Amino acid sequence: MNILKLFDAVCICTRYCAASILSTYMKTTGFKKLAINLGLMFPVVILLFISAQPSSTADENNRSTDASAAIASLITSQQNALLNKPDFSGISDQIVKLYQFNHNQLLWLGPQQSDTRIQQALTILEHAAADGLLAQDYDTEALKNNLHVASSMPASAVNELAQLDTALSIALVRFLNDLHAGRVNPQQLNYPAPFGYKTKLDIVGLIMDALDKNSLTALPERIQPKVKQYQQLKQVLASYRQTPQEANFQPLIIDGALRPGQHHPQLADLQQRLIALGALPEDVKAKPVSDNYDIELQAGVKKFQQEIGLKADGVIGKETATKLNESLDQKILRIELAMERLRWLPDDIEGPLIIVNIPAFQLWAFNSMDDTETLNMRVIVGKALQNQTPVLFEQMEYLEFMPYWNIPRSIMDKEILPKLYNDFSYLQSQNMELVNRSAPDNLEALEGFLDDIRRGRVRARQRPGSGNPLGKVKFIFPNKEDVYLHDTSNHNLFNRSRRDFSHGCVRVAEAEKLAEFVLNNQPESAWDLQAIQEAMSGSKTRRVTLKKPIPVLFLYATSFVDHTNKVHFYNDIYQQDAALEKALGKITATNDQTLLSAKTSKPG
Repeated sequence: MNILKLFDAVCICTRYCAASILSTYMKTTGFKKLAINLGLMFPVVILLFISAQPSSTADENNRSTDASAAIASLITSQQNALLNKPDFSGISDQIVKLYQFNHNQLLWLGPQQSDTRIQQALTILEHAAADGLLAQDYDTEALKNNLHVASSMPASAVNELAQLDTALSIALVRFLNDLHAGRVNPQQLNYPAPFGYKTKLDIVGLIMDALDKNSLTALPERIQPKVKQYQQLKQVLASYRQTPQEANFQPLIIDGALRPGQHHPQLADLQQRLIALGALPEDVKAKPVSDNYDIELQAGVKKFQQEIGLKADGVIGKETATKLNESLDQKILRIELAMERLRWLPDDIEGPLIIVNIPAFQLWAFNSMDDTETLNMRVIVGKALQNQTPVLFEQMEYLEFMPYWNIPRSIMDKEILPKLYNDFSYLQSQNMELVNRSAPDNLEALEGFLDDIRRGRVRARQRPGSGNPLGKVKFIFPNKEDVYLHDTSNHNLFNRSRRDFSHGCVRVAEAEKLAEFVLNNQPESAWDLQAIQEAMSGSKTRRVTLKKPIPVLFLYATSFVDHTNKVHFYNDIYQQDAALEKALGKITATNDQTLLSAKTSKPG
């Protein structure tokens, strides 16, 4: 074996010597003399090259064995020093399987090396940004440079070739895993099941099938999420990446608020910003900018406010100014974060479906994923950082018309007990009742009663009626956070642009329409609009069990494409974008390991 290796090395050296002699002679004599004297040199050159050829099929078999051993050793170590992240233990089982499919031989740089195959793999990695991922996370440039060098390596450099070959395989598998399931485990951010519990995808089998069919570049499309929202955001992202950055971008400095008719030194910047955002037409540029905040600029601001869900009054206050000052890079980042969260969703989502986007304060209901007649309404969600509405994905199993409100213990302790101390008839005045116990009718009985409440031995509920905070219907999808969708007795808050006022449950602005959507999607349903209205005006509680449960998704996305295919950007009310940025390593890590949660145990 050692003799064969020695002879092989001599052969390699001889080949290089032959090439060197030829090259030197060309430089010193020139092409003309080379042509004249080629007849004299040709036998020598041929002799050198013939002597440098592999000695036998046994040599090729030995190299194959050496390559197999080098690959096995590298995979066993679960380290590849050519990569920025050498440790690939998390995907080592996939790398083992990939090379087993290829008989433990070089997949990219072996005897059947194909420059097309290598270029297709590199093209996939180079276009990672199209899916909101980063090409540098997959060592794209380093691989490109190293693979270029590999083309001049001798076949006997098995260790170097194995390292390069597996580096490309690891990078490709990493990218495809990230594309399919995301870079961050959502459980690290306190997301519940089924977020992150993806259908097991045979990525290795898909790679080998694509290589056999010479269709490697089509692989990302097969693996990326099939959710329509993902595809819409991907299109918006591509458009934004092609949008030129606004030259000399300057934030609008507004003290307090800018009102119609007032003067401001940055009105020209405001006009340019509104044009870039599509709130003013391009031809406005040809007109001189007024010295005061005039009607034309106000119209653009009102259109912008309306599109982002703010009160369209034309007054540029703090919230409007913040949105106007959001740069293109910030919007791109929001889209990337939204796409990452969509990768955590199950693969088999179908309609009918109800989606609540928490920071948008909006609900959408779809009969199917391609539904163009989408039900859309305003909602009220949990108070920021106090009673957050949780992200969840559950099945709606029933709804209740004219429901009781079972008062959570937290609300009882913090809000109702203090009032009972001052007025023990408070429960009766609010149409509330105790379960399995009568309300106290004197001060002496009140003290023991209050102690029972504090210890959780007594439960209270509010009867159905006009003052019931759940309104006339609630929609139940059992979950450990005990939150649900419901009507409300107070609709005034729906007129606010920011609507985080609840104890965690989600109040809907048009409960009757939502009930109609839910019941119309039931097989052999006898519920029409008249029956729903009668149930919502009755005096008794009525439960309706759904024969076909309807999926309910509470998601958190500060960028979202609506049913009209228009993208919107929302405030990070629960600071979950910041938490995801940190998890992705986009901001400097701190010693604080606490990650924000979207949990609450206080429905209302």
